[in-house]
Amino acid sequence: MPTAVNGWFADQDQPVRRLVDMMIEKLQTGEDEQDPKENDAVSRWRQRSLYLLLGAAVMIAGALEGRYGKPELFGDDISYLDVANRIQAGDWKMALNSLWNIGYPLLLSVVRQLFPSTPRGEMTAVFWLNLSIYFFSWVGFLWLLQGMARAGRGERDSLSPFLSICAACIFVSVQTGVGRVSTIGPDLLVACLFFFASALLLKLFSNPARSTAAWLGLVLGMGFLCKAIFLTLSCIFFAVVIVFRGRRSVISPLLRVGGVFLLFVVVYSAGMSWSLGRPTLGETGALNYAFHVNHLSHWMGWQGGLGELGTPIHPVKLLYNHPPVFGFGEPFPVTYPPQFNLVYWYEGYHPFFSLKNMVRAVYGNLLASKYLLQDILPVAVAVVLCGCLAFWPRESEDDDARGAISPWILYLPSLLGYLMLLLIHVEGRYVTGFLCVLGMAPFLRFDRWRGSGGVGLRTAALALLATATVFNSSERLHGAVRLAVQRTNMESGGQWEIAKYLRGLGLKAGDRVASVSPGNDIRCTWAYAARLHIVAAIGNDAYDPQNQVQDVHLFFDNPSIQAEVLEVFRRQGAVAVVATEIPFDVSSPGWQRVPGSRAWVLLLEPSASASR
Repeated sequence: MPTAVNGWFADQDQPVRRLVDMMIEKLQTGEDEQDPKENDAVSRWRQRSLYLLLGAAVMIAGALEGRYGKPELFGDDISYLDVANRIQAGDWKMALNSLWNIGYPLLLSVVRQLFPSTPRGEMTAVFWLNLSIYFFSWVGFLWLLQGMARAGRGERDSLSPFLSICAACIFVSVQTGVGRVSTIGPDLLVACLFFFASALLLKLFSNPARSTAAWLGLVLGMGFLCKAIFLTLSCIFFAVVIVFRGRRSVISPLLRVGGVFLLFVVVYSAGMSWSLGRPTLGETGALNYAFHVNHLSHWMGWQGGLGELGTPIHPVKLLYNHPPVFGFGEPFPVTYPPQFNLVYWYEGYHPFFSLKNMVRAVYGNLLASKYLLQDILPVAVAVVLCGCLAFWPRESEDDDARGAISPWILYLPSLLGYLMLLLIHVEGRYVTGFLCVLGMAPFLRFDRWRGSGGVGLRTAALALLATATVFNSSERLHGAVRLAVQRTNMESGGQWEIAKYLRGLGLKAGDRVASVSPGNDIRCTWAYAARLHIVAAIGNDAYDPQNQVQDVHLFFDNPSIQAEVLEVFRRQGAVAVVATEIPFDVSSPGWQRVPGSRAWVLLLEPSASASR
């Protein structure tokens, strides 16, 4: 194999060298020093070759992370898969969940029909859907950068080779480092729509045509279907146009944008309100504010508390006190009900404002921002160094084109979007679109510089960024590359093997089971892969995080308590108990260890009361 690979590269050596020489020549000579007699066809071929080479590198990185980046499913992943299942089953009342927006699951429910109805087929469908969204995100990012470069120069040039290479470095680093192509959820789709919306906003800013306004309203409306944050982002886009444009000619296009956007908002909100039983525009923001700002107990187990928090109307049922056992089999027949519809379980919470809590949340999110940048630390350092140089005050700004749009207009939506999340909660997957745009700021400025000094700085900046990207990607994608070389099936090993074992024991799709774990039950790949319905659980980090392991020990070490808890599980209709991540050997009778894991299974006989 190595000999064949080396031979291939040897055969391709001359074309690749010519392409690399062309890239270096472009950077060294600058746009103003190109040979006016150069053949247009050759120039176009070189430019297209560069775009194809960069596009291939971007897609290979995304495919590696998308297929091999996440071996198991987490709570959000499973919830979106459950929503897609309800769509396919025609259960729209449950699918129109006011917490998990319907846009991404709707696409997934369509794509899944093209693949076998097996765990592997389902994950293959997810992979191809995510990779397609990743591709369109790359296209939208390039289109946005082209508009930003033109606006910055006041010209109508195509995207320069310098900016194209920098864009590929930033995009790959952020989307496979801070974000994840392998994540099952709408965040990559949100970034994609944000790029297209921002590009349309720039186009509308320079030429307020009706068709552009209609397309912008359509993209914003699709964004709202995918995530509630687009309601706020849309307000930011409108405000930017009104404040910086400020002319009557923009009123008609803005009304068209608002009309198309509101059509999506009204229809989708009506559906969510019908499902929830009261008017709503979505409950994601309110719940996240409660969890991350006002410190409402998260995940599961909120039984009430301080008076200012309120009292739950229908909390998960506390069935046993020591250890705490919860029941939640009704009314949602999904994998893990407490995570599927948090709005239902936390209804009764009283929202309130606390300046102290808000300040603490902002401080915590600033720290989180520092930590999420650690995933792309080499690239972040390169961007900061280039930014310090690019925005350092200079004696002369004669290289800036007249008529160029202020940089604040270009970056304001990303800045305001990031600041808005700082007030509530920041995670890497939420901010990838903003980081991509802001990370290009130094290089967009370098691209405007002319003369020998500008050429030298662009060459140095590109070398620094490319080196940082290669180093960062080699570290982030090392595991994915290794698994790809080994041709590892991601639907094997770990909790996927637990699911196979459970099916081998005779458990069928829809069977009710109970869970015992010292960790968080939202990580229940085993339950989703086996299509089981968790109806009760013991040991949850939201209820008593200090005593989880002790609770599990109490359950396994005390036969009388175990017998009582098992009877509680039976009364909930559980046909088996699945204990995962147990840090010790189980000696209780009847328990079977899943080979090669720390999971144990106990099959239950029906309860007498349950039979009646």
